[in-house]
Amino acid sequence: MMKKIFLILILLMIQTTAHANDEVYHIESASCAETLLINGIEFLAKSYCDDFQFGDEVVFLDGNPDGNCSEANILNLRNNQVCSTWCQTPL
Repeated sequence: MMKKIFLILILLMIQTTAHANDEVYHIESASCAETLLINGIEFLAKSYCDDFQFGDEVVFLDGNPDGNCSEANILNLRNNQVCSTWCQTPL
């Protein structure tokens, strides 16, 4: 019985911490599947980022949410899609 409870607890911890180390951001604006505004910074899609919408939660797989990068890959937690973007250095 104790082994089953321990196994269930381990499985629950794995599921809830899948993105726990990644800071979650929200899409503040998305225009024409080409420009995403996240954390006050514009990220330009390398191609098209279909189905990335205002309010979606995202995490940065690489790159920098402050725009201090040349490229960033952004994972949309709602639809599990990745968007490859160019970063825009803030003014």
